[in-house]
Amino acid sequence: LIKNALFYSTQTGIISSWYDFAILITVFPVCHWGNTGHKGRWIGIGSFLMALGSFVCVLPHYMASPYRYDETQLNRSEHGQCTYRDDLVSDCSKHLSGSASYLNPYFLMFLLGQTLHGIGATPLFSIGTAYLDENVSQKASPVYLGKKIAIHSVVTSIGPVIGLFVGGFMLTIYTDFDRVDMSKVKLKDSSDPRWVGAWWLGFLGSAILAFITAFPILMFARELPEAKKHRLKDVNQVHAISQINDKDVILKGNLKYLPQAVWNILRNPTFVTTIVLGIFESIVINGFAAFMPKILEAILSTTPTKASYLSCQLFSAIVIFAAAAGVMLGGALIRQFNLQVSGMLKLIFVCHLIALILTPCFLIQCPSHDFIGINLNYDYQRIKGSTDNLHATCNANCYCTEKWNPVCHTGTGYTFYSACYAGCTNWVQNSSGTYWSNCACFDELISYASEIQYKDDRLQEGFCEKKCGYVQWIFLILLFLSVVASFATGIPSQQIMLRVVPFEQRTLGIGVHWTFLRLLGFIPGGVLFGMMIDTACVKWKEECGKRQSCLVYDSYRLSWTIMAVAIVCKLVSILGTILGYITYRPNDLDNNISVQTTDSRGPLSLTVNDDRPPDEMINSFDAGD
Repeated sequence: LIKNALFYSTQTGIISSWYDFAILITVFPVCHWGNTGHKGRWIGIGSFLMALGSFVCVLPHYMASPYRYDETQLNRSEHGQCTYRDDLVSDCSKHLSGSASYLNPYFLMFLLGQTLHGIGATPLFSIGTAYLDENVSQKASPVYLGKKIAIHSVVTSIGPVIGLFVGGFMLTIYTDFDRVDMSKVKLKDSSDPRWVGAWWLGFLGSAILAFITAFPILMFARELPEAKKHRLKDVNQVHAISQINDKDVILKGNLKYLPQAVWNILRNPTFVTTIVLGIFESIVINGFAAFMPKILEAILSTTPTKASYLSCQLFSAIVIFAAAAGVMLGGALIRQFNLQVSGMLKLIFVCHLIALILTPCFLIQCPSHDFIGINLNYDYQRIKGSTDNLHATCNANCYCTEKWNPVCHTGTGYTFYSACYAGCTNWVQNSSGTYWSNCACFDELISYASEIQYKDDRLQEGFCEKKCGYVQWIFLILLFLSVVASFATGIPSQQIMLRVVPFEQRTLGIGVHWTFLRLLGFIPGGVLFGMMIDTACVKWKEECGKRQSCLVYDSYRLSWTIMAVAIVCKLVSILGTILGYITYRPNDLDNNISVQTTDSRGPLSLTVNDDRPPDEMINSFDAGD
């Protein structure tokens, strides 16, 4: 999509984060009115809106003209070789609008689609959680609650990575297969760097599925059978101590008292702890979800298409199993040790500490690509910084344009920007591909590196691949363990969030929680990662002096940048967990005993759904005296 619509990585991050921005502006009204309305209908209408949003994202494919790839006529020759002719005609006039600008109509259309996605998804992740919690039996022990949320968390974790898996397959299909004669497409397959896959098929499939699933959801009753029986048991566990009659306010749907009810929830330091944990986890998760192909391409030194495969297949499999294992592990530990809020905070601390220790796995790298003129000079000297030097004496009279069409010498692993910049004058095409020979710049490079042995001096189309061996498996194993540790905090965090607010305020509490996660986590997460990744770019694609998308990244700088962001997020999460543990004070519900703390804001009532045995609660109260 970046190659097709000419988006910056920052713009891609904005598109990814816009979904969360839409949720941010709708979550409070949806939670406030949806809490007393027909939750099934709210969720069903949301599914229709998500279907509409996916359909809007498909429209740019049909509104834009078919994708035109650079047909290797890089200097007005037939196959991009050096022909020593200066007959180029500037065609900058058609690029004056700057398709990578923020007024790009396709960029704005994606923002509209993401807005509809966000509005439609809000009932699902806010009202849907409360709807599930209200209609399933919930006992005092965290075992069943953890089990229920574990199933919900596993399903919501598997969905996106399955989407990535299917999306990776769709990228192997040519983007305009439905509009052009494929026999006239001269691209061999998705291994060609100019290839653009059918990115729009995923949106089309999502639109159809969301539209179909909306109908059965709309048929759900306001309350499922035996819901009242379950709620009677749940209510007996909660005795809310609040500054306002939140139940009456919520039931009346009075927006006048909504700020006061929200403030009452935010004065609970334990609830705020779950917000802090969620914010910094969502920054990392959203950033990696948006840019994992680029990250894998740089760290593992693979090709862009292989990175998409690795990201959508191997990495998706890793995330599926790691996320599921982490979520189930968190629930199992709560069950095994019968953890209460304090115990779950300790568990979260340990999991984040393990993830922090494993974070330096991003420094494990495969040998980086050698791009001649970008990170390696024609005289075999390393180029430091982001200043490329594509021009040299060996291609001075070739009059090459900066059209990206890399060629590779498989014997040495050197990749040239194009056959023209490699100074090649001859070419041959057979069933195995297109090859160039008599390349002056390759001969010059080898003259400076005489120790290099090779059998064939021909260059072939495409990237050179670097063999990584066991190093990539070490990286993926450590990444797997890090994901397990990170996702193991999911159930404890959700249980704490649901326990420390009154039953009547659960939907509002979920809305407050998601608002802060979107505002301070998911939204800046994608943009932050996009900006960080752009700082590691060493070669940009440019049109008439305007920067478009990044072609080559400095893998070393990118690894350190990503690791630094991840470490900061983990350290803040650990600090927040410690503060949450220190400020947490349990509430003795069965004896109508409230625990208050005093700080600079005055008395603070902590409402906790504490389900300890009565004798333990009495003992803890006596000890406090």
